[in-house]
Amino acid sequence: MANSINDNYSINELLVNKNYTNPEHLYIHIPFCKKRCPYCSFYSTIYDNNDNTKDLFISALLKEIKLKDFLIAKNIRTIYLGGGTPSLLTSKDLEQIFNVVLKNHTLDDDIEITIEANPDDITKDLVSEWKNLGINRVSLGVENILEKHLKFLGREHTASNIRNAINIISKQGINNLSVDFIIGLPDETIDDLKENFKLLINNDIPHFSTYLLTIEEKTRLAKLIKNNPKLMLDDDKIINNTLQWYQWASENGYHHYEISNFSLPNYKSKHNLAYWIQKNYIGFGPSAHSYINPVRFWNVTSLKKYLIGLENNSLEYDYEIINKNEAYNEYVMTRLRLKEGIYFDDLKNKFGPKRAQYFANQACKISQKYLHKDQNRYYLTERGWLIMDKILVELFII
Repeated sequence: MANSINDNYSINELLVNKNYTNPEHLYIHIPFCKKRCPYCSFYSTIYDNNDNTKDLFISALLKEIKLKDFLIAKNIRTIYLGGGTPSLLTSKDLEQIFNVVLKNHTLDDDIEITIEANPDDITKDLVSEWKNLGINRVSLGVENILEKHLKFLGREHTASNIRNAINIISKQGINNLSVDFIIGLPDETIDDLKENFKLLINNDIPHFSTYLLTIEEKTRLAKLIKNNPKLMLDDDKIINNTLQWYQWASENGYHHYEISNFSLPNYKSKHNLAYWIQKNYIGFGPSAHSYINPVRFWNVTSLKKYLIGLENNSLEYDYEIINKNEAYNEYVMTRLRLKEGIYFDDLKNKFGPKRAQYFANQACKISQKYLHKDQNRYYLTERGWLIMDKILVELFII
């Protein structure tokens, strides 16, 4: 059953006596998209510039930030604007958001402020305004450089849009640029992948994310694949193509620091690293999640309910209190996403000798081809990352 946040903010009751640390990492979910991509399962709604829905959302978002202000740390280390499509917001929208956030808080000297963007939204004026507002990192939803794959993914931008966007962002002085790719697509060849990888090398891109195409339930893609299962590449070809992609990354100086993420030195995503090492974070906007150990809570997944609630200074949410075994499972899952992996002593200190020994015993059953042990450290190899779900089943406490 859903709970309601109001001026007294009932999350206080969940956190009492928890000795929690206020989150230094903020996520802001912008729920608007121009159209719905067939593979996407993130919450969003179609943006119609002809009504005032966006203005109502900004007003509601500002109220939510004020309601949760007491939870935010005095010094903020990262802000991430995700979605949806945050690049649909105007600089005025963004300025209002930042002004409310900063009313009672300061930005860390080494702050990372990221905005997700579609290539076809990028203009010189827009990026200049972002920089003036303090945004210093852009995550660009490229997905693919080739027309045939963009069409399959339902993306409206072109290769020309992509190159133009990268050029504008660079010329406006935002050097911390990340590019998203989706691989494992129907009819994908090594040559297709090579053409995409050239985009990184030719433009000195310092960070990129690579996601294998996954079939999410209740998406248009799921229905398409159900009716045409032969569209998908076979597993062996996906593995071979992906390992070749990994090899190119290594040969060109990229550190594969997380299962889906690659960076040149000093360009790791600070915000996402906070998730992967279980730092507390707080989310704003419809469907946004927050984690304040040991409580996870998330906003209602409905823009309509979100707007109605905050019009009355209230917000519908759900929560769970994570027990020790669940916390162990999440630790194992998120730490093994990282190349750094798990240090046995850290695991033992956090979860006790019994759970640590269980992990060690289970890990011994897995080939070092996939899960490597190096003295005190356990980490997945790149081949291990490709079958991570199967490995986690062996390591979790059920």
